[in-house]
Amino acid sequence: MGDKKNTIKDSYGRYVEKKSFDEYWDEFHKIENLSMKESIRQKKERETKSKNKK
Repeated sequence: MGDKKNTIKDSYGRYVEKKSFDEYWDEFHKIENLSMKESIRQKKERETKSKNKK
């Protein structure tokens, strides 16, 4: 975490740099999108492993 004067705690409990509303939500949506892609990748991997066990 950088300079405490330039960070705030958002409603989700994350410490983030002070940004405009649009900048904050653009970053949040990018992180959310990456998380969804990773979840889908892991689900496919589990399904593949499950099929290989049979």
